[in-house]
Amino acid sequence: MVKKHYKNEGIMKFLTIIGALIGIVYLILRLTEIGTRYQLFPIDIGIHWVAAIIIGFAVAIITLLAGIKPNDPIPFNWIMLFILAVLMIIFVDILAGILVLIAFLIGLIEEL
Repeated sequence: MVKKHYKNEGIMKFLTIIGALIGIVYLILRLTEIGTRYQLFPIDIGIHWVAAIIIGFAVAIITLLAGIKPNDPIPFNWIMLFILAVLMIIFVDILAGILVLIAFLIGLIEEL
């Protein structure tokens, strides 16, 4: 199978790795409740909160692996980056998801 290399793959990897690291830091801050102290609507700690944290860590680690070792654990293409960006926005943080979304847009523009 031929692996696709993007012209701006370095920028895409950088944005993906930084987005994943910001997501992991944010999740650690949510665990210590520093990140939730200034929220408008405080989150009750329950089973849904624990599940969201676990899923968030899984998505952030998969995103980090996609940036560090492209095409090894999961494919590094614009479709996968879009899926990871949406999952990062839902389960982790919007800032981390937007960085991965920018990497997706760079890959999509190169594909066109």
